[in-house]
Amino acid sequence: MVQEWQEIKKKVQKTLSRGQYDLWVSTIDPLGIEEGSLILGCRNRFHIEWVREKLEEKLIPITQKHLPQVEKIQYQIVKDSQLEPEKVQEETEGPRQISFHDLIKRTGPAFNPRFTFDQFVVGNCNHFAYAASMAMASGQQLYNQSVYVLSETGLGKSHLSHAVGNLFLQKQPDLRVQYVTAEQFANEMIFSLKHGSIEAFKNKFRRGCDVLLLEKVEFLSGKEKVQNELVYTLDELMDRGKKILCTGNAYPKDIPRLSIELQSRLGGILVTPIDRPDFRTRVEIIKRKASTESVRLPMEVVEFLADRINGDIRQIESCLVGMMAKSNILGIPISLQLAQEVTQTMLNQLPKITVEHIQKIICASFQISMEELKSAMRKKEIAMARKIGMYLCRQYTTESLVNIGKMFNRSHSSVLYAVNGLNKEMQDRNNKMKRQVDYVSRRLETSCLSV
Repeated sequence: MVQEWQEIKKKVQKTLSRGQYDLWVSTIDPLGIEEGSLILGCRNRFHIEWVREKLEEKLIPITQKHLPQVEKIQYQIVKDSQLEPEKVQEETEGPRQISFHDLIKRTGPAFNPRFTFDQFVVGNCNHFAYAASMAMASGQQLYNQSVYVLSETGLGKSHLSHAVGNLFLQKQPDLRVQYVTAEQFANEMIFSLKHGSIEAFKNKFRRGCDVLLLEKVEFLSGKEKVQNELVYTLDELMDRGKKILCTGNAYPKDIPRLSIELQSRLGGILVTPIDRPDFRTRVEIIKRKASTESVRLPMEVVEFLADRINGDIRQIESCLVGMMAKSNILGIPISLQLAQEVTQTMLNQLPKITVEHIQKIICASFQISMEELKSAMRKKEIAMARKIGMYLCRQYTTESLVNIGKMFNRSHSSVLYAVNGLNKEMQDRNNKMKRQVDYVSRRLETSCLSV
């Protein structure tokens, strides 16, 4: 059956892109034929779902031309270590020379198998980021081989980052791909300094790295030593022509307490923003998510969800999960009424923004303490943080000037003066203060959505 399967794969390959074939088809193991069913071995549940949904319809007629006895296809999950009988027989026929890769098996980062370019819904909001990430992973020429993906939380930054990693490792398994969040990078550096292994840390991310995928750059705000180390790392990787993909929730110049050197490095690469999806893109996302879960949604439900939920994609996923759970538990079909009930419950459960929550976000954004924020200190950075905090309290809460003043240890007239002054400062769209306020506002909104 091995020869027939190779012929089947050749014909299937002509109908797919190279990336699809390498990721989903080349990794299938034929396990045998039982009672008219061809048994195919797949790596995991997501692998099975993709083959069944995207490939089975065209695979059956192609298979029947080479294996007429096959009437249907069944699937089993097999581990990488499991070999089909034919392969075992071939390998036991004679001695085989041991290769270097048999002695040392490189362990790379574990990328989410669901986060591939095929599963990414492309729309006007994210087309540029998708195209740039795909171009980098496909080996097309880019300016200095680096991309910075920018968006609020839940809009697809991590999906693209994992998709790049998945495609690189499928096309070039020996490629040294390093995937870390900025927090992991910082923690690993601190650990290395404490244990005298900083040279090993440097070698890992410089000499031992062909592709660096670094997420959530905003975490480095105020961490000067880690920022300096990252600057040296980026310089060396760029000088050696290596590929870099970073993600963040703001433009580098708008992230508070980010060094000029790091702003320059990140701002000098290709910046690709992702906006919130429009109605049409949200419709496609909902349909894709439902299809992945093998759930049929009436079109009126799809359109209702797309119209009602205009936040991040995780909110859409939460609603779908809620509808499926309620439908299964109560034994009722998914309907417009069910969608209305679930979305209403979910939206009502979203936390309300309070003065205390705004103060915490301000402190985290400007790397200051709550005591400093409420103190009488007039240091420029603390005064600016305090002013923005009082302004956001007026924008996002219904608290009076008096109550806001009490929370900041200020009089109501001081709050009014700060708010009016900030309004005047932000009249220019390109004003630095406006960018700061927008940045903190996005952090505030997304922190509530992710609770």
